[in-house]
Amino acid sequence: MVRQVTVLREQGSPMNQKRSAELEAQVASLKDERADLYKTQGTNAQRLLDLNDILRLKDATLSQNKEEIRRLAESNHVLAHKNQEMTELVREKDITIQVIQDELATLQLEMVKLDERQRDLERENAQLLQRWLKKMNEEADRMNAENVFLENEQEANALSPTALSPPSTRSLRNMGPESPTQNNWRNNSAIFSIIPQISNRKITTHESEVNTVAMSNGGTMFATGSNDKKIKIWDVKTGSLKSTLTGCLQSVMCVSFNATDELLLGASNDNAARLWHLGTGRPRHTLTGHIGKVFSARFNPDSSKVVSGSHDRTIKVWDLQKGYCIRTMFTFASVNDVCLLDFDGSTIASGHLDNNLRFWDARSGNCIKEVTGIHLGQITSVCPSSDGTQILTNSRDNTLRIVDVRTYETLSMLHADGYKTGTNWSKACFSPDGQYVVAGSADGTLYYWSTRDGTVEKTTKEQSSPIVGVSWVNSSVVSAEKDKTVVVWGTTARRPTVFEK
Repeated sequence: MVRQVTVLREQGSPMNQKRSAELEAQVASLKDERADLYKTQGTNAQRLLDLNDILRLKDATLSQNKEEIRRLAESNHVLAHKNQEMTELVREKDITIQVIQDELATLQLEMVKLDERQRDLERENAQLLQRWLKKMNEEADRMNAENVFLENEQEANALSPTALSPPSTRSLRNMGPESPTQNNWRNNSAIFSIIPQISNRKITTHESEVNTVAMSNGGTMFATGSNDKKIKIWDVKTGSLKSTLTGCLQSVMCVSFNATDELLLGASNDNAARLWHLGTGRPRHTLTGHIGKVFSARFNPDSSKVVSGSHDRTIKVWDLQKGYCIRTMFTFASVNDVCLLDFDGSTIASGHLDNNLRFWDARSGNCIKEVTGIHLGQITSVCPSSDGTQILTNSRDNTLRIVDVRTYETLSMLHADGYKTGTNWSKACFSPDGQYVVAGSADGTLYYWSTRDGTVEKTTKEQSSPIVGVSWVNSSVVSAEKDKTVVVWGTTARRPTVFEK
């Protein structure tokens, strides 16, 4: 265009000059526009640099935000897990509150019944007092009349010799020893006990895990209880199955024979204890009233009452003639085992989940003594000695203790390397003469301790799973392991036999 302007200017015509001026003006305008474009380009370049800086800042902020989002997501996951745990804890607390409320309602109901019974007893006591006073007055009048008669007879026969009347045969009979039933209610044995170490029979007893075993007082049979809800009676000599008792709705945790071996008592996880007649195999009583698993039940010596201990933290005394509970004792902790310490069943010992041993007066329902600190784990069993002066405790702290019933002092602590209590209901027992203690370990080994010095006298092993219970009568011991097998041990060798269920 500059070239055109130069050519037009050289030609010199007015038109060309005018055209030249227009082109020069146009060139100047384009130069100005180009300058503006350069300025705009510079501005845009600066803005681009600024925007790049801003973009870098945004990228850094975005990275920080992503990291924050990741951290918050992890925190949210942890909080969600904690929230789930707290929800589960709240649910468990709600269940616990419901159980406590149910127990409170039960206690309130029992309190109402106890108040009613107390009023009845007060009325009956008043009536008995009046009858007693009347009887005493009548007796006093009769004795006064007899005294007057004797005085008159002595005066009338003052000059006659008197003959002494012979003592009545009834009085002579009453001068004899105490009842043999009372003397021998624990089946005391004067024979020196020998440790049975020969496995005579090995019996597969049930289809499910075995929880308990007990020999009869005569030593001719034993009973087993299992998770299959059955109790089975076995012959000790032959190992054959004699009968199967049914009726429990849950696992059987404890079995016990009465003194005459005519009745069998079973405690179950269905919150009840049941009584069977062994002659007919039919149930006699179903003792319901506990609101927790019943882990132990025992007869009193004359079989008129039953004592049961439960995980509902109560001990109940049942009158079998009346068929209902006559006493409830609140034990402050779940009961794993109970036993009777005297002939009339008035003193009860109990082992608990809180590691303590307690003694109870069954007549008043009061706790006589609470022995604490003897174990570091829950007590799984309590067993009295044959003379009733000592009690044996087994515990999850893998020790056994012999406690004097009169002083409540620990006489001996029994332990051994390798011994471990296998279950929360593992039972140990004394020998018939009280010279030994036998208990089963978690590895299936039987340990025999001497009660004189607390040393291990013998170990035997024919089983491999935890021993849940042992029973020693006469010269035989039966040991039951959790894995369905019972071994009969004797002191004389026999041809070992294995019986299937």
